Amino acid sequence: MIERIEILKTLKDNFTYALISEGRCAIVDPGEAAPVETFLAAEGLRLTHILCTHHHWDHVNGTPGLLQKFGAEVWCSEYDFSRVPGATKAVSDRVDLFGDEVEVLFVPGHTLGQIAYYLPRLKAVFPGDTLFSAGCGRLFEGTPEQMFTSMVRLRELPSDTRVFFGHEYTLNNLDFVEKNGAAALAEVQAYRESCKAKLAAGEPTSPSTIETEMRVNPFLNAATAERFAHWRELRNSW
Repeated sequence: MIERIEILKTLKDNFTYALISEGRCAIVDPGEAAPVETFLAAEGLRLTHILCTHHHWDHVNGTPGLLQKFGAEVWCSEYDFSRVPGATKAVSDRVDLFGDEVEVLFVPGHTLGQIAYYLPRLKAVFPGDTLFSAGCGRLFEGTPEQMFTSMVRLRELPSDTRVFFGHEYTLNNLDFVEKNGAAALAEVQAYRESCKAKLAAGEPTSPSTIETEMRVNPFLNAATAERFAHWRELRNSW
């Protein structure tokens, strides 16, 4: 079973995640190899899996180096199988990781092959760049309708699900939400203060929770695809 989740900072503002079980480690979205290698060595862990949410370089750039040094299974969506370096397994529906059930959620919009990994026992989801705290990813390949459907899928998760998102964009996203009146001001301000305190202490703002995001994230709680598209267009030009 997975014992703990650790957060690694990679590249400029990426989050890479380590899922640890009995000396083994699965890495989610390795933006670069060096921080992962340092972490594995310091913790005495053996890399066995790399879980990719999508094919963008800043989420897979570390994969070739890690495979060359360690070897591992590399998971991604079937759509991304030819786009993720070293991919060994196209995953969908449910898979097993260290004895834990992982639900693979198809959440296109940011890209057409984007998936999220949801671990029910740990109450944790890894949505890559589909969902950020107080924000969501740009629509590089998908449509607003697709991304809205993905938002609905994510907000159907239990409210206490922890959201381990792909980038440290939270304060900038909250600026947009506040200045565009996209959520209740008191909720946004209170959340901003808690996030600022974390950052001042050298901690990431990840993870958030579905409950928190439903209060401060206009993309996740948009009532219709049209309303989602409205906020996305505003954010694109903000």
